[in-house]
Amino acid sequence: MERRSLLGKIFGTEKNTSEPSTSEQIEIIEGQKVTFTPYKGDFHEDADVLACVDTIARNGAKMHPRHIRNFKGTMENVKGNLYKLLTKQPNEIQNAYKFYYQVIADLELYNNSLVYIQRDANLRVTGLYPLEYSEIKLYEYQDKIWIKCRFGRGKERFIPYDSCIHLTRFIGKDGIFGGSSEPLIKVLDIKHVLDEGIVNAIKTTQSIKGILKSTKAMLKPEDVKKMRDQFVKDFIDYHRNKSGIGGLDATTDFTPVKIEPQTATDEQIKMYNEKVLKYFGINENIIQSKYSEDEWNAFYESVLEPIGLQMSLEFSNKLFTPTEKNFGNEIIFESNRLQYASNKTKIELVRYASNIMTINEQREVFNLAPIEGGDVFMIDQNHTINEEVGDEIDEGN
Repeated sequence: MERRSLLGKIFGTEKNTSEPSTSEQIEIIEGQKVTFTPYKGDFHEDADVLACVDTIARNGAKMHPRHIRNFKGTMENVKGNLYKLLTKQPNEIQNAYKFYYQVIADLELYNNSLVYIQRDANLRVTGLYPLEYSEIKLYEYQDKIWIKCRFGRGKERFIPYDSCIHLTRFIGKDGIFGGSSEPLIKVLDIKHVLDEGIVNAIKTTQSIKGILKSTKAMLKPEDVKKMRDQFVKDFIDYHRNKSGIGGLDATTDFTPVKIEPQTATDEQIKMYNEKVLKYFGINENIIQSKYSEDEWNAFYESVLEPIGLQMSLEFSNKLFTPTEKNFGNEIIFESNRLQYASNKTKIELVRYASNIMTINEQREVFNLAPIEGGDVFMIDQNHTINEEVGDEIDEGN
């Protein structure tokens, strides 16, 4: 009942009369099934993949959305209901951070991320819901593109494609969905074989340790088993023989068997781990938060910034009506890349750009809270950093 009520709340209880039904004859785009199915293999089981995705999604989710209106040469920040939705609670299940984390994680894992836009009768946006799907198909019906998807275990539903925010990674053959994950799957398949080889090697070394031979006349099978079990109990069992030293009489001979299973070399393991990092455009230092300023700037410019740009364009295009767009409404996702810079870099920036930065903008560079009356410009003849900001920087260090 909870799932049905949630679906009803998202999509409404009444069916859209223009929505295709499963019994109607509808045409799949290009006459072929255009299907995006998330990989059900090792994506969520591979530690390297999860580390890469978590690093990108965690840092990407910190980007701050702004609703701006740039009309007739005047730009203003708009802080209405849409702004609250984007910055606080996009839906009743997720806060803004969890929402953006999921959106970006889906993009990195599946090269596609879709968000359903819920609107009221006046076309105002009332909710944003990431599509948790097991399979998505694209259809054309009455000159309109539709997405057929499933929410969790709920019923399949047709959603107009233009009512969804769609982020993509790489280029898909159909021109709508993102690219295939096949390159990553091939790497993970090999990594899986290498990991299994290591596990099997460990198991193999725990098998036969040696051959126990008796110089007595032919023994019955049960006597051989009894002799072996007694030897293991007396000498092999660590809990009974912690010294590791055993003794045999002249009638028994033990020959150790040296097993050297072949496993992947460190170079091979490192090579395939690096292939995963390369696929996501990230390096080990970024994941472990041991990056230099240059490494962070490269990560920001090559990974985070393109995601933010695509989100800005797609959110702006899908959230606003044509009339709203004509009045200059936009959504911009911003990130304070300077929060990862050294204090030396921050001080140099403020020193040379203080004539275009307010006191609060200077404080934001150093992750300091804004102060009342700080939205004004204040510079001196020597372009030195504002004293209040400088004092708090010293206290923080």
